[in-house]
Order: sequence, then structure tokens, then C-alpha cells
Amino acid sequence: MIPISYEMIREAVEGEYRGTLSGPVTSVVIDSRQVTEGALFVAVKGEKVDAHRFIPNAYAAGAVCVFASREYASANEIEVPEGRLLVITEDPVYAMGRLAKAYRHLFHIPVIAVTGSVGKTTAKEMLAAALSAGLCVHKTPGNLNSQFGLPLSVFGLEREHQVAVLEMGMNHFGEIRYLADIAEPDIGVITNIGVSHIEFLGSQRGILKAKTELLEQMDEHSHMFFNGDDPLLREYAQTCRIPHTLYGFEEGADIRCVDYKQNGKILQAEIIADGHTVLLEAQALGKHLVNAMMIGFGIGRYLGLSDEVIRKGLLSFAPTSRRMNVHETEHYLILDDSYNASPASCKAAIDVAEGQKKQTGRRLVAVLGDMFEMGFYAARAHREVGAYVAENGVDKLIAVGAFSAEMADEATKVAADLGKDLEVVYYPNLDELKKNLFSELRDDDIILVKASNGMAFGSLIPMLIGE
Repeated sequence: MIPISYEMIREAVEGEYRGTLSGPVTSVVIDSRQVTEGALFVAVKGEKVDAHRFIPNAYAAGAVCVFASREYASANEIEVPEGRLLVITEDPVYAMGRLAKAYRHLFHIPVIAVTGSVGKTTAKEMLAAALSAGLCVHKTPGNLNSQFGLPLSVFGLEREHQVAVLEMGMNHFGEIRYLADIAEPDIGVITNIGVSHIEFLGSQRGILKAKTELLEQMDEHSHMFFNGDDPLLREYAQTCRIPHTLYGFEEGADIRCVDYKQNGKILQAEIIADGHTVLLEAQALGKHLVNAMMIGFGIGRYLGLSDEVIRKGLLSFAPTSRRMNVHETEHYLILDDSYNASPASCKAAIDVAEGQKKQTGRRLVAVLGDMFEMGFYAARAHREVGAYVAENGVDKLIAVGAFSAEMADEATKVAADLGKDLEVVYYPNLDELKKNLFSELRDDDIILVKASNGMAFGSLIPMLIGE
């Protein structure tokens, strides 16, 4: 990162300043174990651990500055070593955000914000890949998309970067507004409006309202990219004051996919934009990832890249960990999509798995677990997925978790109504499944693994691979 001076901190962050800064800040961390010489340590009070108690460790490890809360400093004595700085603020996390906003102002480059209910991280990765053959890209590491993660992502900007692709997540009103205020994006993407976090936002229209807070930081010189196949986004775009582009499969999209096919591990999509046809390719599985390819194509063109450069960049795309990673073993073909789950992403994953079944003729086993943060929608969401399992090419459903009992029941009912031979097995928790996992499987199975991250389904993958 570009070194941050005392003057820059003082201008950006209100608070009580104790001590002196002997040298510039050269990194920003919220984990005291990541402190190195020159670091700014932001002490965060979490639900389980209050990082303020690690302030002495942070200074000892080389932190030149610490942000601490007034609440903690009022009740505890904080020793500040010579040549080190302590900034006492009402909210250290908010102070970090203010400093990140000031740091962002050091860069006069396009900043792209990516949000949506499903597919944010994959869209961010595909977009970064699309731009990478023509520009030096900074992208959000992993899924650092929260009030903690986005500022840390901003601090990752270096002088050589020519464009930033930042992911923004939320589960309450006001959070996207806060993140957009820090990042000040020039270009925005909303991938879709689903039901993730509906527990906190009340309805899909509530989710739309929360996601479109992004546009409050944008003006007539900005540009938005909306999924034109999403009914709520298509409706919203009709009255959107910001210049925008619709992408999708349906008529009326500015960037439209008219055909696609899965050629082994390569996804090929025929795109029409501005009256011209372009063939895009990426190492990806599933129709839903064509949307991410169109985002990369559209924004690449908007930033002045040639179609050939964009195509070259897309070919460098690689799926991130636990997002439709393919593992071929002596016994199974494993589709690891265990990072998170919602009804829309479960359906997309089932489509991908069914495509593999059609290509190989192998039995398809879907190991599906609970989807969290559904609130009042939880039972309906799990039944919806259960019905989709029964209606499509899954041969065996292994449903795991308290909510997934609804999934198993609905899959059994719909399969019976359709006269389909679907085997359904239910386990109340992951530990019970692990005891019986291999007795539920056969050699040569295709195994789809998917659930919300809190279900810890990632732990199944080493078992299945044989590690």
C-alpha cells in the first residue's frame, strides 16, 4: 500500500490522539496475529473476542498505530510505547472506514462495485479476469465484502493498479450505502435480487431497496450494469436515473446471450451487443456463469478494451475455493459448491450437476444442507429446492439439517406425484451423515455438495477426495 502519514490519519479520523507516529503506516489489519512492522491495528470488539486486549501484543509486534474505542479506553489503561500512536474513537471500525475513504482518494482510477443476492464473488472474479489482459486489476481478496473487509480491500490498492473491482455484501439496510460511501464507485453491478438475508430485510423489494443504495453514490457520469432477466431489476432500470446497461438471455437486453454450450470444462457463450456477435469462453460450469461472462464483457468494452483482449482475459478465469470446484477421483466426480447456498444458487448448482450427468451418464447424488438467514421464508425456500430436485435429474437426495427436513419431504412428495424414482435420505446433522457417508454412495457417482457456509459442508470434501 501507499504509506499513510500522520497528517492523513489526523485529517480523516476524529478522535483523541495519544503519542506520536515515528514512521508511516504501511499496512492495516484487524487481526493482531497479522501485525508486522509499520502496521495500523484496528481493535474490533467482536461477539466472542474483544481485540482491544491484544493491543499490547500489536505494539510489541511492530504496530505504529492503534485505533481503539473510547468505551474501552475509559475503563482500561492503554500503554502507548514511545514513537507509537493511539487514536481513541467512538467506533474504531468506522474510523477505519473513514481512513479507507481518504486512501481511495489517492487513486484516480475506475472503481467497480459488485453486489447482488447470489453470485457476487464469482462475478467479481470473472470481471477481474476479463479486464486482466488489458489492465492491472486490483480485486477484493476472497470475499472481504463487509464493513470490515471492504476497507481492507481498499487498502490493498497499489500505485500500479489501473482499475479496482470491489465486492460489497450486506444483510441490513444502510450497509451498502456505508460501503459505497467509502469506495465511491464509478461503475456498479447488481447481479440479482434473491431471498438471501430476507430474514432481516422483510421482502425481495426490501432487498432491492438495500442493494440499490449503491446508486446513491453515483451520478450521470457513472454507469450501472443490471441483470435484465431479474424482474425486479428490469423494473427498477426503467426509472433508473443513472446510465445503465442490461445484460441477460431475454429480449431487450443490451448485452444478450443467444446461445451457450458446455464443452467439457469450457463454457462457451454466443453474445450479441451493439448488433455484433461475439463468442466468449471461460473455464466455468453452468448457464448461470454466462451472466458473469457478460458482465466482464460489458464492463471491459465500457472501459475501452477490445473484444479480443476481453476474450483473452476471460480464458484466465479460475473458480474460487468451494465455488463449483470439480474434483475427479478414482471413485467419484465431486462438484464442491459448499461455500454458501440460497434457493437460486442451489437450482443453478443442480443444473450444472445435471449437465454433468447428461455428458457422462453417471448417477447424480445431491448432498444438500440448510440455507441460513431465510427467516419466515425458510420452510418455503427449502421446499422449493426439494421440488426442484425432484423435477430435475437428481437420482438421490441426501438432505442434511433441521430446515432440510422440509426439503426432503417436498422432494419425496413431488417425485411421487411425477412418478419418478428418486431416492431421498435425511440426516438431522452433518455428524450423522459423516458416519454413514460412504454407505450412501456408489463408485462412479457424481456428487454435488452444497449448503450454507455455517453447515461446514466443506469438511466433506477431504473425506470424499480421500485426503
